[in-house]
Amino acid sequence: MNDTTGMPPAQAVAGRKLGLAVLVALIVAGVVLVTAVLPAEYGIDPLGTGQALGLSNLGEIEAEPEPAAAVASAATPDATIMPVLEAGKAGEAPKVKGALIARPSRYQVDSREMTLAPKEGMEIKYTMKTGSGLVYSWETSRNVRFEFHGEPDVTPPGGGSDYFESYDLDYGDGKSEGHGTFVAPSTGVHGWFWENTSDQPVTLRVTTAGFYDWIFHNRDEKQTALKPMDPYTLPSHPTVPDVPLQ
Repeated sequence: MNDTTGMPPAQAVAGRKLGLAVLVALIVAGVVLVTAVLPAEYGIDPLGTGQALGLSNLGEIEAEPEPAAAVASAATPDATIMPVLEAGKAGEAPKVKGALIARPSRYQVDSREMTLAPKEGMEIKYTMKTGSGLVYSWETSRNVRFEFHGEPDVTPPGGGSDYFESYDLDYGDGKSEGHGTFVAPSTGVHGWFWENTSDQPVTLRVTTAGFYDWIFHNRDEKQTALKPMDPYTLPSHPTVPDVPLQ
């Protein structure tokens, strides 16, 4: 029987085997493409094999996370304490930037003692610029409700005429003291509202030191401006004998 291809029988068989091998290779390549390459490189997983084999996320390039300081600085005003350590040159001490906020004028101090009548509320707030610091302590003879809040000079869009921002509050059982350091997030007035919910008078003592201009006082619907003390006119500190350390 003659070979219709005109090729010797051995060469015809070899050609068919070669074609079959090429076909099998193409099929295998297609299977690998669909089951592995597409899910891993492009996130395309029509058969669900990429997810089953854990290949679906290999093609996603994870963004390198930004340093915490960079993220925080993007969301905070420039005048904010955010220390960043920088290595010093050979033989020099390392530098710490962002550890202080310089101010053009001296700080203020103020200390007051007042009495809150039963069921009476009162506000004391300080006019401060963005980044100005306030060190404070307040104490009462019994628990009072309070809110530490601020009213920015520039109200954000949609804020309304009564807009304010709350920093700390207790409208439950209340507290009898508060101490801390505050850095103004905006230019405006920042301070406390205290409320005596008891049926007895409450003594309130508040002491502050910081960079503020004047003190806003709101009591019995009467608003007044209180003048802070001048630290340079205060009596000098009493002389205390030095104590040797060794």
